[in-house]
Amino acid sequence: MASLKVRFVVAVFLAVGLYLTTYAFVQLGLLPAVAERIVLVTVTVLAGAYLVRITSSYVAKTFQPLVGQQAIGGSLIIQLIGYILIAVFLLSSLGVSPETALAGGTITGLVVGLAGQNTLSNVIAGIILLASRPFKIGDRVAVVTSSVPFQWAFLPGYKYFSRDYVVPAYTGVVENMSLMYTTLVTDDKLVIRIPNNIILANSAIANYSEVSERVRKLRYEFPIDTDPNTVIERLKTSLSEIPEVKSIYLEEQSDKTHYIVAVVFEAPLQTWHEVKSKILAKVITVHREMRQPSPT
Repeated sequence: MASLKVRFVVAVFLAVGLYLTTYAFVQLGLLPAVAERIVLVTVTVLAGAYLVRITSSYVAKTFQPLVGQQAIGGSLIIQLIGYILIAVFLLSSLGVSPETALAGGTITGLVVGLAGQNTLSNVIAGIILLASRPFKIGDRVAVVTSSVPFQWAFLPGYKYFSRDYVVPAYTGVVENMSLMYTTLVTDDKLVIRIPNNIILANSAIANYSEVSERVRKLRYEFPIDTDPNTVIERLKTSLSEIPEVKSIYLEEQSDKTHYIVAVVFEAPLQTWHEVKSKILAKVITVHREMRQPSPT
């Protein structure tokens, strides 16, 4: 807080000092009269931008421990309003009325407005995302495009079967949220910056951090000449020591020579890979034991 006050006081003194120096030079005839106006506008714009920046930074740092991600949203709103007011003041100083500047009534305003349409939609989407909070920094999410929510999986033929689908999504941990972009870091450390308007208007968000456990399925093929009832019984016996396993059943026939057994299990998000690996190892062991000839 003390540092903020010092920076604010220094900025005010510098701005006032520069203006008073220019004013004195104008009165002494050392500078033209228009110099006073130019310096006043320049000092006001620079000081205003600096004030907006330090104020928004102060709001974010002060209130984030109290309200979390909403503090960043408040900081961004302060920046947006502050920069709009600075832009209106600058245009007014150039002879454009504030009403015209806000409405975009001039040809220049129309061109700039059309060119910045995507930028403005990103900014508005960023504010809405920060206010609605479908996710926050540190959450693990999947961003799924709404135009292609899923596609049936059929290639390669030996891997996918009926009702299988693949979700085309960007999955990663939210590293940053700004007015323009949401930044994800994937498992292989790829940094992806997704425009906010795409996330808000054209995407579905799966937030994995909002759930502690998920139901998953492991599927395994057995030869059709292997008795399925025996397979099910042996798997139930072998997997009985794994409490995460919920059910074991025949799912479907994959082709003319194999059928599929499904093992449904529920595991924490942090350890489900280990649970699946343990289950798969036991299923493979059962398969190998059933392939061995019976001792005579």
